[in-house]
Amino acid sequence: MQRRTALVGAAVVAALLVTAGVGGALSTGAAPAQRTDAQMSDTITVSGSGTVQAEADRAVVRVAVVSSGNDVGDVRADLSDNAQSMREALAETGIDEGQIRTAYYDISSQDRRRGPGGDEADYRGLHAFEITVEDPDSVGEVIDTAVEGGANEVDGVEFTLSQDRREQLRQDALEDAMDDARGEASTVAGAEDLSIEGVDRVSTTDFSRSPYEARGLATGDAGGTSINSGPVTVQASVTVVYDTSG
Repeated sequence: MQRRTALVGAAVVAALLVTAGVGGALSTGAAPAQRTDAQMSDTITVSGSGTVQAEADRAVVRVAVVSSGNDVGDVRADLSDNAQSMREALAETGIDEGQIRTAYYDISSQDRRRGPGGDEADYRGLHAFEITVEDPDSVGEVIDTAVEGGANEVDGVEFTLSQDRREQLRQDALEDAMDDARGEASTVAGAEDLSIEGVDRVSTTDFSRSPYEARGLATGDAGGTSINSGPVTVQASVTVVYDTSG
């Protein structure tokens, strides 16, 4: 009887161990993954561009004082005298020193450029200036004043924008770029039966302006220089990521 009792007890213990093992296996099993709303959402990435044009409210006139001679000191003095004379003449028309900037200065020997038997001077000097003009309509007068004052080269005119005007037009171009991107996103979403829920993020990828360059100089009826300006173009681009559902 004692032997039978021991065997029964062993069987009970074994059964408990097996049951515990099954229970442990069931309790450690991973719960099935559930897809959240965040995982179900999709995005559309599009680019848009905007372009606006406006009349220039600023101009940059490029002129130069040029001198040549066989004595480097004389060339340097000639450049200095003519540049000072030009500055004084411009000051009388309201152009102050802050609007006149040296763009390039050079005095070089002509030996390397002069061919056999050439009669060029030994030295050539050049002092180039950029003159900022706040009133584009007065560009012709500024050119005439600079030339009469001592400049002997006119390299061109760039019609551009002031900082405030440039920023205003940039904002307009960005608004047009966003409208363009929104239209692109709507087209893509409609083709895939998706709904646009909102903007996830936006980045500006490009901003540029194209000033108007005046290449030719015309003479007016009174003998003065006449320059016609043109529109300045401002462009902006954006990349937009839209949240969608469907």
